[in-house]
Amino acid sequence: MALQQDEPWAGWIAPWTTPTNPWAAAGVGASAAKPGLVEQRCQSLLDHARTHSAFYRRHHGGAPVSWTDLPPVTKSQLMQHFDDWVTDPAITREGVQAFLADRSRIGSDFLRRYAVWTSSGTSGEPGIFVQDSAALAVYSTMLESRMDRRFATHRWWALAATGAMGPWGLRPRSALVAALDGHYAGVSFWSRQCRFNPVTGSESRAFSVTAPIEQLCDELQAWRPAFIASYPSMLVELARQQEAGRLRLMPLALWSGGEGLAASTRDWIESVFGAPVVNDYGASECLAIAFECPHGRLHLNDDWVLMEPIDAQDRPVPVGTASHSVLLTNLANRVQPLIRYRLGDSVTMHPDDCACGNHRPSFTVEGRCDDTLQFPNAAGDVVHLSPMAVTTALEEGADVHRFQLRQTAPDALELRLDVSLCTDPAALRVASLEALRRYFDTQGLSVRLSVSDEAPAIDLRSGKLRQVVCEL
Repeated sequence: MALQQDEPWAGWIAPWTTPTNPWAAAGVGASAAKPGLVEQRCQSLLDHARTHSAFYRRHHGGAPVSWTDLPPVTKSQLMQHFDDWVTDPAITREGVQAFLADRSRIGSDFLRRYAVWTSSGTSGEPGIFVQDSAALAVYSTMLESRMDRRFATHRWWALAATGAMGPWGLRPRSALVAALDGHYAGVSFWSRQCRFNPVTGSESRAFSVTAPIEQLCDELQAWRPAFIASYPSMLVELARQQEAGRLRLMPLALWSGGEGLAASTRDWIESVFGAPVVNDYGASECLAIAFECPHGRLHLNDDWVLMEPIDAQDRPVPVGTASHSVLLTNLANRVQPLIRYRLGDSVTMHPDDCACGNHRPSFTVEGRCDDTLQFPNAAGDVVHLSPMAVTTALEEGADVHRFQLRQTAPDALELRLDVSLCTDPAALRVASLEALRRYFDTQGLSVRLSVSDEAPAIDLRSGKLRQVVCEL
């Protein structure tokens, strides 16, 4: 999915500690990839995939002349050949889907040893991604050792004095505001971290992004978190509530992901909360692709992740040029090998070293650029709705993933559905409208809803689907 940065908060469960991890000795915590290490990991992954994945044996055919001779793969290809793709025959799509159908198992292990995550499916088909224990260990260690830990340290004792950080200020609380009703990577990995770190997990709480903003503010104020993780559009709304005096939080840091974050927006959020905003870049396919430095650049974890910027014909693009897409290779996960996988994001690699001193390749990424919706409530006040909250309510409520919402008037919203693969378009329209009505009812809003016969419109500039568009 486009900028699958919706999973940036796996490491914040205990941001002040570094766990003992056997994978750290394998190069995870190094400042740069060791010579030959990446090549060894690539060859090892390739050999493993050819030996244990029937899909890759067919897809790759004979031995390639070079890495770039390997044909790319798409999500639809992998989902279509799921049982042949995985390298553990105990994993079947039927078994995984039965696991995913039980929401009480969010964050628990499939077959007692695997994590299973789903992507939102903006490309038309949700992805199902299985992560093995080795990959999870790599993600965890990279999150602990490489994620920028900028804290508003001058606030530490002031916040500790309120009692919100436990004895001696050593147990600060964390809050995750995200989509909670599915097996998404963010909440699933967060739940898993809480399970494996019960002490710090007891000081962490998750809050639903679809909750009415008044309820969310009341719950956050009662919790008084030192660390808040959410989508940029939700952090904007929380900053708006803070500025208006409806929130009085004193966070040490905020972590964002899942959407694009403009520099001016970051600066404003930081000024309102008096705390730094830290960003990272990950996906359901690979949780820890890159981490942002204090200079605002994303640095690629190039010892565990290969990222090839390409044009529309799969040709490499020059450094400094925005790509049409990227080919992602995850060197950590062996149970579901991802080798030259089309992730879909547009990235621009920087030609120079970053002033922060990190010599890993750095880049910028164009992610989701959906609009925040604004509707008047019964009192005449304007209610701002995070695009991630609205899309989550529709996806979870109607099991629809390829759609577009367009605000056409101050109190009107038009829904466009992609029904090209739907067996019962009429039922899908009804279910979608009902899901939206339920969501707006919980927000205390009266919105005129309509369904257009037009298909979702692709953004001509980016070539991507914007799910939420305000035409006002």
